[in-house]
Amino acid sequence: MKNGLQPHKVFLALLILLCSASSLMSQQSTTSKSTQDLSFLIGEWTITRTYNPDSDRERILEGTLICAESLDGKFVHCTYEINRPGKVRGLDEVYFNYNPIYNLYESLWLSSTWPIKVLMQGTLEKHADHLILSTTAQFQIENNVTEYVQDDLVTDPSEEMTYSFTRQTYIRTSESETKEWHHHMTEKAQRVDR
Repeated sequence: MKNGLQPHKVFLALLILLCSASSLMSQQSTTSKSTQDLSFLIGEWTITRTYNPDSDRERILEGTLICAESLDGKFVHCTYEINRPGKVRGLDEVYFNYNPIYNLYESLWLSSTWPIKVLMQGTLEKHADHLILSTTAQFQIENNVTEYVQDDLVTDPSEEMTYSFTRQTYIRTSESETKEWHHHMTEKAQRVDR
């Protein structure tokens, strides 16, 4: 060829471009996030909640959790039904999703035992044998006090990462003198619909 590249150089340049584009596309697909990442929650679970664990105020409640896809797959809707001996049952309605505008995983909590709607936001870490959903929230409670919540949901290591999970919840308030987190609850979930 007189004016330009030789055919093997053109081929080599195209091959490099193709490989680069392919590599970029595969990187994007492995890092893409969606509500589908939370589909491990879908199903039926037994729940054990331990409030104030390892303290003289420890209290253990049991119940169920049922999660299903909701709102055209944009959310995972979960219903907790917790038995409270001597009291009316506790119902929690939770909507989990990935919010691409904020680039955060979210859960909106509504409870029959708590008048405040709580929006938790955070990240989802994917490991080879488990997932970690870490979220936080802050909201005002009575007397202009702000409550802070920190939550870690960890799937137990398993082949499918969907047989059980543990959720640890820590709280503190703006009135806490030491700003130390209080271990409010440990929730253990075991799948019943395998």
